[in-house]
Formats: sequence, C-alpha cells, structure tokens
Amino acid sequence: MQRRTFVKSCAAGLGLATILNHPASANGTPVNDRVNLALIGCGSISNLHRRQFLEHRKEDDVRFLYAVDAQMSRAEQAAKEVSKPDQATKPTQQMQLALDDKNVDGVIIATPDHWHALATIRACQAGKDVYVEKPAARSPFEGEQMVAAAKKYHRIVQIGTQTRSAEYAMHARKFIEEGGLGNIEFCRIHNMWPQACPGRPKPAPVPADLLWDVWLGPALYREFSPLYMRGLQWEWFWGLGLGILGVQGIHQIDMARMVLGLKYPKTAYSVGMVNRSNGAEMPDTQSVVFEFDNLIMNVEQTLGQPYMLETDAEVRNSDMFPYWYQNATRVEIYGKNALMVIGRLGAGWQVFVRTKDRKPVVKTQEFGRYTMSNHLFNFVDCIRSRQTPNAPIEEGHQSTMLVHYANMSYRAGGVKLAIDTTTGKVTNCPEIQPFWRPEFRKEYDIPEIG
Repeated sequence: MQRRTFVKSCAAGLGLATILNHPASANGTPVNDRVNLALIGCGSISNLHRRQFLEHRKEDDVRFLYAVDAQMSRAEQAAKEVSKPDQATKPTQQMQLALDDKNVDGVIIATPDHWHALATIRACQAGKDVYVEKPAARSPFEGEQMVAAAKKYHRIVQIGTQTRSAEYAMHARKFIEEGGLGNIEFCRIHNMWPQACPGRPKPAPVPADLLWDVWLGPALYREFSPLYMRGLQWEWFWGLGLGILGVQGIHQIDMARMVLGLKYPKTAYSVGMVNRSNGAEMPDTQSVVFEFDNLIMNVEQTLGQPYMLETDAEVRNSDMFPYWYQNATRVEIYGKNALMVIGRLGAGWQVFVRTKDRKPVVKTQEFGRYTMSNHLFNFVDCIRSRQTPNAPIEEGHQSTMLVHYANMSYRAGGVKLAIDTTTGKVTNCPEIQPFWRPEFRKEYDIPEIG
C-alpha cells in the first residue's frame, strides 16, 4: 500500500476529525501543494528529521525557509543540508524572524524540552502549524497552555511520538478493542537502557557563536557547560528536561495509552534512586504505579545494564522481532486470554497464549517498520488537508502528564497522588504546585492562554 493511500485510509478508518477553517487562520485553506517549513532547533534530533526529508518522499513539494538555532554554526549546517536549488534556507539565531514570515506554513521544533511550550505557543499565535518533539512540555502548566494555544488559534500541533503513525500499532489497538486479549487488568512498561548517565556539568566559556541566554530561554539561569549542548544530555537536570522517563519512556507510555485507549489515571505513585548519575539530578532507577479504573500500569526503569537493548535498525526495517526478554523498550499487556508484547518505533507485536511442551505459542503477530518518516509526513499532509494529525497535542499532553505525575510523586517524597480523571489535576498534594507551574525567567515567561 502506498503511504498516501495508507494515511487516507487510516484517517477514514479511525474517524479522524477535521480542523475547520477559521477567519483568524493564516493557512486555513491550502492554496497550493507546496509546504514551507522552518526548523527550530538544529541539534541531534533535528539531524534525524532532516535525513527523513532528504531520503524519503523526495517527490513532495516541501521547502525549508529557515534553520533556527541559538548556536549559529548549527543553524548554518542545517541550512546547508536542506537548501534546494530553487530555495536557499536562511540560517538565523532569531526564531521570531521565521514566525513573522507569512510564507512559512509550519515549524518543526526540535529544541531542548524547556523551549517546547513557548516556541509552540508563539508559533500558534503567528498562525503556524507545529510539529514539536516529545515530551510535550517540562511542566503540566506549559502543556496546558500548548493545548489551549492550538485550540484558540486553530492550529495543527503534532507531537513527536512516532508510533502513533505506525500501521502495526493501529492494528494492535483494533485487536485489543475487538477483545483479542480478553479483559485486561495489568500493563507493564519497560524503560531500561544500557548507557550511563552523563558526567557533572563543568562551567566553561560560552562559544562565540552561541547565544546562551537564548538557549536557556524560559529556564532559570545557570552557567554554560558543554554538557548541556550534547544530544539529550539536558534531560538529566531539573528545569531543563524530564529525565530518561521523559525523553525515552514517553514513547512506550504513549504507545500503551494509544493501544489501550487510556486517558488520565486515578492515582500515581513513584519511587526512585540516583545510582549512577555522577552529577545528574534525575533518578536513573525508577518504579511507577498508575491506577486506572480497571487496570494497573507499572513503569519500570533502569540504566546502565549492557544486556538491555533497544530495538535495532535491522529489526525495525525487516520482518523480525526483538528478543523480547532483553528488549529495553517493550510493553507487556496481560489479558484474561492472552499476553501481548509490543515494541515502539517499528518493533511490531506478538500475542502469546499458554505454552505447549514448554515452548511459546504465538496466537497472532505483526511485524513493524520504523515510523519517523510516516509521522513527519503525516504532519505535512495535515497542513494541506487540515485533518487532525495522528499525535495531536491533546494526546501528547496526556501522555506527558504520566511522566509529570511520576516525577512529582518522586520529588514530593513518594506521595501517592490522587488525580481528577476528567481534568488531570492533582487533588491531594499542594506540595507539588512548584513543579506544576515552575518559575520562568520574566523575559521568557509562558503566557496563560485565555
């Protein structure tokens, strides 16, 4: 099946909503097939985004008008890679330059977590559609304002939880909805990584081409260290990221919510330890329990075990399954009749029933494929069609809230949080308020969207 046909058929089959045109929308009605984008953040994950556009869907009429980064050398490198003969990409350190350009239809935000909310809100206010990397935001308040901005300004906002664009995950959800596992009462999520934590950040002179104040944005001031600029290393420091649970575990959490049809839990409880941090602040070992109406979900996290492996590229792009028992990112769903094991980002899924002669019996299964290109191009297609994307901000925010609950419970000393399942608000622990709405630097304050 061709990708365009697949996207259209999935949209019809899943009953995806359409974002209605609105007089305030700068791009409510597509006038031609070309989509003009701006890259905001040109570091490690942006490298992957750029490769997807350069290697896949080459026939698509997409242009990058700007490459934005607080460090000019990164912006220049990205601009060089995505420029086309008929459209040179402009490198800049000023995001507002891209947002003020009426020719820009949408933005891809690949900044550190602490910039996700403000960049998304400003883009929505400027009439741009948004693809923003996961996790949605580093605090609940910021996520709430992202949802409000998308709704108020009638913008498409897609979160970078790519498994929502995976055909195999859609089929797994359908299999569960049709009763293939029987009644489900327990789900276990694994987030177990072989790498170690980063070292302790050491102050150093700010590079000449880096606007450190701009890089910090809404985050409280701290001295520059090269460690913060390395791929995903900011995740280990409160105020910049959400830890490995936010940068990696969010994929499994979101996938589990998707296939099980879950929203907010009733309670959340987390304990953790900092075993191997060498200067990082987040727990590397963590256990979380979420209580839903008829289901318990456990999230188990470890770090530094070389025998726990992420699904590799060969498995993701061929008819293979991981060795599940040592797969670092699997989700186990226990039904009355069968067990489903499913992996993120192309790992596929298998359903096991009672063993026979001490050997596994697979009832049904589906191989996967890596989903980054499908997810990015779903965003581009939705800019044109005005349909709701596969991973809308509302879903991304709800999944990220599970990470927030885990971290807030941990930081409050292991308090069991009671949660309003309609609003997602914590109802029993005022001590978490500083984590719910943290302090922002005045010049980069997160606006409250009315």
